Amino acid sequence: MAVLLIGVPIVLCGGPLTWWMARRSNAFSTLHQRRDEIVARGLPIDDQTMMEYRSAQMDHQRSERWMKLLDQLEAAEFKTACREIPILGTPEDEVAFVPGQPYPYDRQVQVFLAEHSDLLKELHQIVEGSGAIWTKADFDSFNTLLPYIQATRTAVRLLSLELEDAIRRDDHDQVFDSLVAMIGVARSLEKEPVLVSQLVRIAIVGITVQYSKQAIELDLLDGEQLSALLTQYRALDDFGSGYRIAIIGERAMSQPMFDNVQRLSDPRATHSMNLNQRPLDALASLDYMQRAESIPTDDLNSFYHEIVALDADFQAQRAEANWLNQYETLMTELTAPALAAYGNAIVRSTMSTRLVKLAIGLRLYEKRHGRWPDTLGQLSADQSVGDLGPTEPVGHKPFGYRVTDGRAELWGFRAETPFESTPESPTDLTALGESEGENLAVWNWLLERSE
Repeated sequence: MAVLLIGVPIVLCGGPLTWWMARRSNAFSTLHQRRDEIVARGLPIDDQTMMEYRSAQMDHQRSERWMKLLDQLEAAEFKTACREIPILGTPEDEVAFVPGQPYPYDRQVQVFLAEHSDLLKELHQIVEGSGAIWTKADFDSFNTLLPYIQATRTAVRLLSLELEDAIRRDDHDQVFDSLVAMIGVARSLEKEPVLVSQLVRIAIVGITVQYSKQAIELDLLDGEQLSALLTQYRALDDFGSGYRIAIIGERAMSQPMFDNVQRLSDPRATHSMNLNQRPLDALASLDYMQRAESIPTDDLNSFYHEIVALDADFQAQRAEANWLNQYETLMTELTAPALAAYGNAIVRSTMSTRLVKLAIGLRLYEKRHGRWPDTLGQLSADQSVGDLGPTEPVGHKPFGYRVTDGRAELWGFRAETPFESTPESPTDLTALGESEGENLAVWNWLLERSE
């Protein structure tokens, strides 16, 4: 009887433990197979394959020059020189540049740009017309440092300073060159398989869109320059490549964490006991990332709906899971990218560049025909303007367009959900606060007739 009483707890405890260990063992086997399948597709799954994959995606011919220039932008000497320069530094009582109004830093900016003319010349030569450029990065899962990414922001701020100076000096050729260089800096990151790098690329595109809007509304570019700028923006049409490569990279960066959870708290941890490995978690993450990777990107509207739906489904599954499933997929929840937020960023960026292409087309049409087109459909059908590529926003309606008192109005909207569409009229920015109005200004275009 005593033996029986002792044996019952052992059986009760041993049964579930045996089941759990067997489940983990099966998960290890399945995990190895799934990872091998990913590698067989030529995709990365860990730090080493990530470095190899990233290197194969990018041009190396300009790498040394590009890294040297970015190092200069991050050097203490350059940062000291920028300290009192607008856009690059933090001068006291800084005021934004408004075309046509006096600018207190005009002379100071001109001197700074002259002193760094060789640096700017090299920057233009490297990035104008370029695609992805490889820079050094040593991958260590989510502990990876990307030393050159922040410097690309500095490069765009330097080009912004140059462009604003060109507007004040009425140097239209320089305005065009600065815009092309900005797009080049953005494209230098287009093959980066890291989500944060793709977000930086999107931010750079956003800055370029704002300055493109200013140049087109002010009619600073001639027909040849507008056509060339359209070609540059057409190179940004494929939003799906940037999305998919970020998903591929995020999957590769997350998987090593499941093999050794200690790496979250100690980047130097290299060995793992069995209990620090989370094969069930790793499989759950692979399932999620596979669904994310398989989202179609041939249509912006469908993409937006599907990526938001996937994110919502993931959150719902987490909320409904029992305690064991929540425990077994805890790392998946911690490492999964916020797909809805990423999708929003992609959609807004893509819509804003499509709006720029339409504005370029309108300006080209007006220069060649002496009037504005009656509709956006008439614009797209005009062969003299060139192929604008995709120009539809999300939602069930095209971008807004009308001609009022000889001026062309073009508008869109800042998408917050997949269920919105273009409003019947432009957003009244005067009814909004200053900050909100500035954020939404990029969606309202007003083009005067060329002189």
